[in-house]
Amino acid sequence: MEGFAMSRASEGDSVPTGEEQGEYLFVWGDTVRGRRLLVGVLVGVVCGLIGLYGGGWIVDAIGVADHLVDVWALILGIVGCVVAGVITARLFSPARVISGDAHASGSIAAAIDELGEGSRGLGTLEDASALSRGELDAAGLTDEFRAAEAAAAQRGRTGGDL
Repeated sequence: MEGFAMSRASEGDSVPTGEEQGEYLFVWGDTVRGRRLLVGVLVGVVCGLIGLYGGGWIVDAIGVADHLVDVWALILGIVGCVVAGVITARLFSPARVISGDAHASGSIAAAIDELGEGSRGLGTLEDASALSRGELDAAGLTDEFRAAEAAAAQRGRTGGDL
């Protein structure tokens, strides 16, 4: 099973601090920039309405049967939403880059260290449930956690669950 890692896009961007953090929102399990989200929603609404009402008017003008005008208007409204997605994708570059090789990104060790610094600590693989150990094995992370566990034991900070 291949791992995936996400990291911020590098256009000279650094981790947001101070005022920059205020522009980020947590929406549907993801962190987004508020202004970009607002622009994307507005573009989606405008394109969808143009497709729906403009398309309905055009379909009616070309003489499609009355009972099919609403169907075609809805289809053209959906096409308008797809066009809005393309426009928004062209306007804004991705905020993260997804790598097919998580080990190359160096983020695994940082994520494990962050887990270890939590209030419950990293814990040990032996304390973890069989399901958790199986998931770590399937993801190829058991060796990473063993190394982190050994490092935490040397520092004397083990405890908690995985």
